[in-house]
Amino acid sequence: MKWRIIIFLICLFTATHVFGQTATFVASTPCSTGTRPLPGIPQGKTGCELIKWHLQLKGAGNKENPGTYILDCDYGMPKQGTRGFINGGSHLHREGKWMIIKGSSSNPSAIIYKLDPDKSAESISFIRLNESLLHLLDDHGRLMIGTGAWSYTLSRLKQ
Repeated sequence: MKWRIIIFLICLFTATHVFGQTATFVASTPCSTGTRPLPGIPQGKTGCELIKWHLQLKGAGNKENPGTYILDCDYGMPKQGTRGFINGGSHLHREGKWMIIKGSSSNPSAIIYKLDPDKSAESISFIRLNESLLHLLDDHGRLMIGTGAWSYTLSRLKQ
C-alpha cells in the first residue's frame, strides 16, 4: 500500500511538472477517415494523404485551470522523394484550451488530453501513453490504428 501511494505521488508530480510548462509534440500521420476531416481540413476535393502535426501544450490542463494549446498542421499529397507536399500543401492553425480527462469507457485509468473540450464537434483527443508520447483517438475515443509504415503517435520534442 505504501508503494502505491509513493508511485501515485511520483506520477502526480511528473504530470504537474511536465505540463506546468510548454510541451511540444510532433508527428506525421496518414490523412484517413479518423483524422480527416480533422476539424478545419475540408472534405471533398482537397487531396490529403499526409498530416504533419506540431502541437504545443501549455499549463497543467486541469479542471480548475485548463491549459492552452497551439496546433499547426501541414497536410496534402506528399511530394515523392522529398519531405514536402505537392504545391506546398495546405496549413491549418488552431488555438484554444485543453484539459485532462481521467478515464475512458474501455480504460478507467486512462489519461486523456482533450483539445477544445467545450466544443465537442471540434474537439480532438489523445491518450497519454507516457510523458513523451500521445496517441490520437478517433471520434469514439478509441485508439487510431496505424500500419507497419504509419502511426498516430505524437512524440514529445526535448526542450
